[in-house]
Amino acid sequence: MEELAELIQNGKAKRIIVLCGAGISTGAGIPDFRSPGTGLYDNLSKYNLPYPEAIFDVNYYRKRPDAFVTLAKELWPGITFKPTMTHHFLKVLADKGLLLRIYTQNIDGLEFLAGIPDDKLVECHGHFRSACCIDCNKASDIECVKDTITKEGKTPTCTYCIGNVKPDIVFFGEDLPDRFHKLLKKDIPQADLLLVMGTSLQVAPVSMIPDMVRCNRVLFNRDKVMKIRSGDIFVPGDCDSNVEELSSLLGWTLLQTGTETEVSSHNDKEKELNEEELSNLLGSCEINDEQTNHTDKEDNDEDEDEDDDDEQASKDDDTNECRQQ
Repeated sequence: MEELAELIQNGKAKRIIVLCGAGISTGAGIPDFRSPGTGLYDNLSKYNLPYPEAIFDVNYYRKRPDAFVTLAKELWPGITFKPTMTHHFLKVLADKGLLLRIYTQNIDGLEFLAGIPDDKLVECHGHFRSACCIDCNKASDIECVKDTITKEGKTPTCTYCIGNVKPDIVFFGEDLPDRFHKLLKKDIPQADLLLVMGTSLQVAPVSMIPDMVRCNRVLFNRDKVMKIRSGDIFVPGDCDSNVEELSSLLGWTLLQTGTETEVSSHNDKEKELNEEELSNLLGSCEINDEQTNHTDKEDNDEDEDEDDDDEQASKDDDTNECRQQ
């Protein structure tokens, strides 16, 4: 650990690539995929799947979407799970200008919620912030999709072709985003350090990244999942504990309680306002204490109502609404 801290302190690691997997989110309460007994794939019996990976199979979702819908209801970002110390460590790397890129295999969205800038983040296996039909590929209103899944437990369907709609998670049989390939080709020659964190390196093509780089590599993982070559560092154990130790050596402070503040300022996300601030903004609007955060207030002004109607009509024209089955 001291050797890694020295690399960073001496300015020898200024363009860091991070490759991360489910192990960085277990501290948030999200199980990884492959740990015996506790991993997601070992606990899918309630879904009556023909094989564990079927839950992320696009053809299976077309015929039997209920299993993924149930899982998506549990995993939907920002409802239950919050960023871990490791996510906040990655945010500090970005803030200090040391982060070239994060390539995450996770679909939990916690890197985004931690405030990692969009241009520094590649979500290799997709995310829950948009959705489309698996048959005609028409986009659907993500808020409608979210409500259909998380509040009603139903499968959203397309208004154009009645096909099943799913969040833009990369399923088996689907291609990774073009952005992944484009940025990886650009980043590999520039990187001066690769951090591999919390991944079993079993899913290609992301698993091939460690073999592509020629810089020093550091593996934060419970198990030694890649061949350690000269100049590499293996840091065994829990990611959160190890990044806290590294941060201490570097004199950095990780404030996990700062999550809500960091999230609210990231890319114009909705700000969590207290009652007094919201009252100042909305004047005479009555405030419901239970709906202060992230709630649009009705305004009695007829002109603004007309504007809202026009805006919604425009949105309905541009975006495929979802249906429920």
